[in-house]
Amino acid sequence: MGRTITIDPVTRIEGHSKITIQLDDSGHVADARFHVTQFRGFEKFTEGRTFHEMPSLTARICGICPVSHLVASAKTCDQLMAVRIQKRAKICAAS
Repeated sequence: MGRTITIDPVTRIEGHSKITIQLDDSGHVADARFHVTQFRGFEKFTEGRTFHEMPSLTARICGICPVSHLVASAKTCDQLMAVRIQKRAKICAAS
């Protein structure tokens, strides 16, 4: 039969959201969903802008976690440009 675990509300973000986790009969996670019940439309701010503007724009969207938005956006820009970060640079950044 399985079971469903619901975390509602998620309080570590700005806005309204919940998490639902579906467990199978043996108690392992079969599915997990993050539901954001609020539409803000921030994507519209970025339409027509160049990709290299995204880290600075996305960092300003949320006052709670600007660094995570900046890093995610910068990593996306790296992927767009097929940038390969050298292993030594990754090691230095992790320390």
